[in-house]
Amino acid sequence: MYRLHNPGACQRLLIILTLLITCVAGAAFGETAAPGRTTSVHAGFLDPNGVDVIGYSAERDLGNNFYHFYTFGFPSLAATGITYYSNYNGSGLVATVGVGIGSVAYTSLVYQLHFAERHVIKLGGGYTTGVAYTGLYPALSYELRFK
Repeated sequence: MYRLHNPGACQRLLIILTLLITCVAGAAFGETAAPGRTTSVHAGFLDPNGVDVIGYSAERDLGNNFYHFYTFGFPSLAATGITYYSNYNGSGLVATVGVGIGSVAYTSLVYQLHFAERHVIKLGGGYTTGVAYTGLYPALSYELRFK
């Protein structure tokens, strides 16, 4: 009997499809973001707004430097939460609390380096209680924002 299942090939295909979908979604939704809302695509190990490697996020300004976000990515699939930015459009500290599918509950503290108009690097760490892993995690992520 011919076996169609190849775990390595399936994982690579899933990563490629996730990358393609997040890039297309970011471009499609980014140009039509409502006032006070920012969309972005991110990649790294690991993103503090979802504990994922690659994904798409949307953030909405709640006032007083607080933002609500939701994110879709791989491997954590989906997450939502609240983020505090000391300086959203510049460099500074960022604290996040969220819940999701892969990382059931998590928190992070990172430094955001805003190095160009739409380009951000986040570096720090966090703690997660997840399906596959519970404990501390590093956060190093690149984010491309769309207004």
